Amino acid sequence: MIIYFTRHGESEWNLAHRIQGQHDSPLTERGVKMARQLKKRLKGLEFTHCYVSPLGRAMQTAKILTEGTGIIPEPDERIREVNLGQTEGLIMEELPPHELHAFYHEPQNFHPQGGEGYENAFVRVSKLMKELETEDGCVLIVAHALILRLIRLYLLGLPISEMMKVHTPGCCFCEAHYTNEKWDLKAFADDRCQAPDYDPERWAYFGSPVPVSGIPKSAVLTPYSELAAAYAHDPSQVTVGLNGIVSHDGTAEGLLYRVDLSDRTVTLLGPAPAMRVDGEAYL
Repeated sequence: MIIYFTRHGESEWNLAHRIQGQHDSPLTERGVKMARQLKKRLKGLEFTHCYVSPLGRAMQTAKILTEGTGIIPEPDERIREVNLGQTEGLIMEELPPHELHAFYHEPQNFHPQGGEGYENAFVRVSKLMKELETEDGCVLIVAHALILRLIRLYLLGLPISEMMKVHTPGCCFCEAHYTNEKWDLKAFADDRCQAPDYDPERWAYFGSPVPVSGIPKSAVLTPYSELAAAYAHDPSQVTVGLNGIVSHDGTAEGLLYRVDLSDRTVTLLGPAPAMRVDGEAYL
């Protein structure tokens, strides 16, 4: 079994930093563009089913991703975003300081009044994952930031306390394979397809923490997807080699480069979007 999974594109409430949970808002113009960019990344990947959260922002994203494939998105309640109770509708900064701290740094202690709780949400997500373990083939899952984090915990066997240590940007690409009764997380939160002018047949995208004006013969730039995958497994072990001397701990902002496959010229695009900055998270 192979699963590709992603988060919906940017929504109106994302833009306003308003907590959505099981509330909803439509995709922004940028959110629609993000989905169309991800569709380019999915080209050639032969999934046979698309399981999607019933919430509108996820359904809207899934319809863009499956357009022209003949695949009809199948709503699945098990991947509906976590119910965040009375915090839904609030601007993140309106949360009491102790709740805001718990949300970002101690998810095991984040229990909003009237909410579902991460533990209960993890149970329903796990049911879907266990079901997929009994099947063959390839599926696409379109869900939400917190659901992607819970899927990652399941795949890696991690506790709830590790949930918020990764960033899950809109329309990021994730991939996992189930073989020999074991999950292998191939990529997590890879959103290089959101780079300007994304064209996998013309450009290659790379991540590095320092600027470069060209590619020295001795340089080793890490492919951006591999950087994201390594960070998903263990942020402390991410190393980006440039002339063999530069390392990166996965918490500071990185830089994204575009390399022309025809002449190997390098263009600096700016901050690498999938790199997490402490304190930053989106719902």
